[in-house]
Amino acid sequence: MSDKFLRKLNLDAWGIGASLLCAVHCAVLPLMMMLLPLMGFQLLENEALEYGLMGFTFLVGSIALYRGYRYHHRQGKPLLLFITGLVLLLLGHFLQTGLPGLGIIATGALFIIIAHWWNLRQCRHYHKTAA
Repeated sequence: MSDKFLRKLNLDAWGIGASLLCAVHCAVLPLMMMLLPLMGFQLLENEALEYGLMGFTFLVGSIALYRGYRYHHRQGKPLLLFITGLVLLLLGHFLQTGLPGLGIIATGALFIIIAHWWNLRQCRHYHKTAA
């Protein structure tokens, strides 16, 4: 992808969306696990989907936060929040101890969302002060 295309694409918005999608997926999964097999669906219980969501979250977040850090605000707080969120997301996924595991996953998703929000806020602040 060209850098010009990436600059026009709001990756923080995509990152927030991916994190929300991941959180909703993890919250809805226990409720739907009982109903979907009766209907013949196995979509929400798919390991490939879970790894795909986590990989997409990592890829979009890494690019967005790197760009924000490198070209705009030079603050490490969004990166720290993002890394903490990813660690919690992975920890909760691999623990999968029922409700506590879901709580860890939800907390990780929240950290990632806050990291994107903070990055977006700082990038906008940089553009206002630079103008």
